[in-house]
Amino acid sequence: RTCFGSRWSQVQILLPRPDRMKEDQIIIIGGGLLGLATANALLDRGEKVLVLERSEETALETSFANAGMLTPSQSAPWNSPPDIARILSGIGRKDSPMTLSVKQIPSLFFWGLKFMFYSRPQSFERISREIFSLANYSKLLTKNIRDSENIRYDESTKGTMKIFRDSERLQQSFDFSKRIYGDSTTKLLNREEVIDLEPQLKEIKDLEGGLHYRSDETGDAYKFCKALEDIVRRKGGRILVKTNIKKIHVNKGKVNSIVTERAVLRARRVIVCAGSWSKDLLKDSGIRIPIRPVKGYSLTYDTSGINDKPKISIIDEGVHIAITPFDNRIRVAGTAEFVGFDEEIHPKRIKYLNAMLKLIYPDLYSKIDLDEGEVWQGFRPMSADGLPFIGETRVKGLFVNTGHGQLGWTLAMGSADLIADHVIGVETQIDSKPYLMNR
Repeated sequence: RTCFGSRWSQVQILLPRPDRMKEDQIIIIGGGLLGLATANALLDRGEKVLVLERSEETALETSFANAGMLTPSQSAPWNSPPDIARILSGIGRKDSPMTLSVKQIPSLFFWGLKFMFYSRPQSFERISREIFSLANYSKLLTKNIRDSENIRYDESTKGTMKIFRDSERLQQSFDFSKRIYGDSTTKLLNREEVIDLEPQLKEIKDLEGGLHYRSDETGDAYKFCKALEDIVRRKGGRILVKTNIKKIHVNKGKVNSIVTERAVLRARRVIVCAGSWSKDLLKDSGIRIPIRPVKGYSLTYDTSGINDKPKISIIDEGVHIAITPFDNRIRVAGTAEFVGFDEEIHPKRIKYLNAMLKLIYPDLYSKIDLDEGEVWQGFRPMSADGLPFIGETRVKGLFVNTGHGQLGWTLAMGSADLIADHVIGVETQIDSKPYLMNR
């Protein structure tokens, strides 16, 4: 015996121990955009929530330095025939907008077959409309919380603009926007009108025109997340960081508890909002979900002291790049890598982003300090059909809110509203059938 008791009692101290929680408390796994938005929605419905985040603070993963766009206009999934062609042509390459690692082909084989199956025109257009419906609803809720809570996150309501170097592709994209989204908020621009809207594009010699999506918004997703975190805490929600989930324990087809490194947390309702990591968490509970990580990069540069800076967010679909101006910063984001969870930041990727910035804004490029760029990479949780998964799994009490791909911020508040209604068992404000697990 020691001063701490028997050797067995010493071992017990190190083992996870059940934590007696209130039976009605809901555990949310993931402290990014989707997890925090879900917590806020449930708190507004009178529920008690506990958010578990594995990182040292919230919003350090995919929510940290994304393109900063709230874009219902970009509701088309990434499995269009041109996108699939880019992915296949980029096998093994790091200088292509979309790349596929040879090592990942076996693990992506069946998922990839579904990915291509849903690229058929009829499926592609249906799914685009369903994403657009959720995106529009989500943007409205984002505006509502911004106004009601008076939060600031470098937001801009000037819309976004997609530029084109090919007149045929410009017209095709405009026709698609009218057919899927309606044309009330999309304006077709010729070269002169594009430059009038964003004078800094005047140096692009082969610019044919563009589309101005007037209802889109932009902002800093990380700042939005931190504001949400404050709101959640103020409303009584609990957030635990540096908490690794070992297992979601299921007993007789029902959620029983969450096993972490430090404790076993009893729970009757659990919502997985863990992005690309949701797949592995759910697999241990017997739930298979067709989500794969798609890696993206961003570069952020300080533009304070520079005159004549860009004023509106630009999407150049031809090179799969988005450039978003914030207050005294500009962010270049894009590329899509099917490389699993490989966290390497490849120099060719940084070179590619810089080359695209120079291609679109050569004058600005010449004025920034390239050595001071902040590099980021993250993993977008991409579903095989492009739609998120929002709802209850076949395990009673186990819910998911994940698989939002490149539209995590655009869809966050709307998805949170839907899952909150599912959890408390009331009718959703918009049709939630397209996003259910059993679709």
